[in-house]
Amino acid sequence: MHAHILGYSHGWRWIADGFALWRRAPALTSYVSFAYVLLLLLASSLPYLGQFLAALLMPILSIGVLEGMSAAESGRRPGPEVLFAGFRGPWRSLAALGAFQLAGNLLAVLATILVDGGLMLGLYRGTIDPASLESEPQLLWPLLVWLAIALPVTMAYWFAPALVAWHRQPWPKALFFSFYATLRNWRAFLAYAFGIAAVVFALVLALSFLAALIHPYALGIALFLLPLVLVPTLFAGLYLQVRDVFGPR
Repeated sequence: MHAHILGYSHGWRWIADGFALWRRAPALTSYVSFAYVLLLLLASSLPYLGQFLAALLMPILSIGVLEGMSAAESGRRPGPEVLFAGFRGPWRSLAALGAFQLAGNLLAVLATILVDGGLMLGLYRGTIDPASLESEPQLLWPLLVWLAIALPVTMAYWFAPALVAWHRQPWPKALFFSFYATLRNWRAFLAYAFGIAAVVFALVLALSFLAALIHPYALGIALFLLPLVLVPTLFAGLYLQVRDVFGPR
């Protein structure tokens, strides 16, 4: 598997081109993005096995999001079933990726017990109020431990669904190539992360200023509408990352 090595400029381009892709097909890109989020929320809300089911569904449904973005780029207009395109491919291998990510994230949280005695685990399970820990300096070390495990897991998962479904890689190899590709493209991803933070900060600042001039309720309305653009733009950026790093399908 060949992964292109990209520079800082690509990180900014993923944001701008992702927004352009949303503008090209706002209905399609919004549908696959928000339907994906909604289905995962519904799955995770089920009692007992909801979180596990959502983890298995995540990589399968993500293929539908990528298919929708690909269709938007090429000008095609697929039906609502595009979101379930992952079930028509190697869905078992995709589900294995979801199990890997879930296990890795759980390991990251459990590992923090070694340094905080269960504080981070309590936050993860919702038994500790985060507001009560705002001034707690002991959160630094468990956060670093969590990050040391969760970040490599995320890197290994990032491109893996697309590599399994579109490039027909076995899921263990897909995890390896995804980790390798994200590691080699750290410059582009660093610029992308800072770019997203800068865009969100600038938009909130601008909306706050306009709300102060117009009406206080305008800020609430604007903050409600902002995700309607930002979420599909982020998913479009993921599709562009797959395309730019590993090439077209």
